Amino acid sequence: MRSLLGALHINRLQRKVLVVVVAIILGPMLVTGLLSADWITGRIDGSIERWIREAAQVNEQQLVTLQGNARLFADLLREETSGVLALERPVPLRLEPLAQQLGITLLQIYDAHGALIYSSAPVTLERSWAADQDQAVVKVSQGEQRLLAAVAIVPLGERELVLGSLFDKGYLLRLNQSSGLRTRIFYPRAGDFAKAFSEESRPLRLRLPAEAFAHLTENRPYYSNEAENGRFWGLYTPLLDATGHMEAVLFSGLEHHGGDQLLTDRGLLTLGIFLLGLLVAGVTGLLLSHLVAKPVAYLRDAALRVAAHDFRAAVPITSRDELGDLARTFNGMAESLRQARDAQIQQFRRDKLTALGELALAMAHEIRNPLGVIQTAARLLERNPTDTERRTELTQMIGEESRRLNQLLNDFRQLARHRVPQVTLINPVEPLEQAARALLAAHEEVSLVHDYRHDDIRIEADPEQLREAWLNLVKNALEAMGEQGGQLTLATRRLNGEVRVSLTDSGPGIPVELMPRLFEPFFSSKAQGTGLGLALANRLVEANGGRLEPVPDIPHGACFMMSFPLATQEI
Repeated sequence: MRSLLGALHINRLQRKVLVVVVAIILGPMLVTGLLSADWITGRIDGSIERWIREAAQVNEQQLVTLQGNARLFADLLREETSGVLALERPVPLRLEPLAQQLGITLLQIYDAHGALIYSSAPVTLERSWAADQDQAVVKVSQGEQRLLAAVAIVPLGERELVLGSLFDKGYLLRLNQSSGLRTRIFYPRAGDFAKAFSEESRPLRLRLPAEAFAHLTENRPYYSNEAENGRFWGLYTPLLDATGHMEAVLFSGLEHHGGDQLLTDRGLLTLGIFLLGLLVAGVTGLLLSHLVAKPVAYLRDAALRVAAHDFRAAVPITSRDELGDLARTFNGMAESLRQARDAQIQQFRRDKLTALGELALAMAHEIRNPLGVIQTAARLLERNPTDTERRTELTQMIGEESRRLNQLLNDFRQLARHRVPQVTLINPVEPLEQAARALLAAHEEVSLVHDYRHDDIRIEADPEQLREAWLNLVKNALEAMGEQGGQLTLATRRLNGEVRVSLTDSGPGIPVELMPRLFEPFFSSKAQGTGLGLALANRLVEANGGRLEPVPDIPHGACFMMSFPLATQEI
């Protein structure tokens, strides 16, 4: 019988189902057994497809992570070198291990005219990204070989810094390890796509059907349970360059064993088994559940645990067939996810301790100055108790420093306090108008310009918290313009399901190199500033579901913009 089943070209899982059913009943129930096998393997096919699609998302996330790592490393490099990169060694020696850990394999520097003045590898990038684009997938030429690279584009003064990762063998190895799937990249060649990094004299080509190419050219992934000449369950995903053109195909697949096939789902199986006989169907169901359904249940339970972030989940390996292969692959993926999660937690703890230490040092520094003045004034009072004029001056000095210290502590308390917003439906410009009127009452030298284009729409937010945030921003704008005054422009726009409210002053503006640190607590470019105003404003805006950001490239002055989603009934 085994030789007969082998001649029918059915897989080992189907052989188990058929042998059990034939052993229980011959004749009419043979049809029931075949239907049962079709149903079960069909369900498994659906489960594998869903799992492959979800696992393939890990590969897509890896691309986003590479670009994010490049952006993070660029910021660190700019901070470490103060924005001045030496062309003979742009990356300091101590940062090279970090670049390797982040997967950064390419660094290039371009001058103000877009000419390449440094490259860490003998490759040529096709500069196809837009002027305001900071991340892209671009084409790369390396001799006669055509590749892709995921890059982050960072302005560096008059120069432009491009960092990223080539889609080379190392990139494929990282994808294999992170997703647990077999991963390949196919690049265009002679009207088709050929496998990259192939050692064969004739590289493996895609040779996909017309339906598959139609999916890919429409930037849609294509799944096949007979991929690569029936060797894989696989998903083909188009890789697009910065212009949106498909430049490569990424394949993620799970290998077959023994030339097996997956069958389609049979929705009427339960009804058919019921009509053929409750008793026989019950016995058949028990045996099938022991051989097949139980491992599938193990896989389902483990998948649910992984979905709940319990990466210690493991599937028992009870066989050497496809279910056993799937269980081993799943266990490997869960272990990889657990290690990645543990590494992320450790990094978060280290970052948290570092941030706490920096905050404590900044707080101590800010408190030490007024305390020193108060102590000095107190000693002078003790030495000159009868000098009325000097005593008045020192008492006033103590009062001023005490008020400064009290304001610092109040700002810090506001920053640390978690206040729940009292959300209501409001006009987004009302908090800004209230803050501007309150502070401009004593500043006749400042003119106010309105440019509202939000069509009287509403947002859901706490008006008092937004008013407090705008007070900090308006106060900074007035201090920036100085005693000579100037102009404040209040503007609104509605764009992409958001309302954007901006405040622009006519002061000297904000240097570009300071913008990444504006919302750091205790960071201030003013001699008497506490550095808490912008941090507090940013916290209040985020608590109300919005975001606060400086607007770069303003011709004159500085501009801060708050963006909020429209209220539900307004969209």
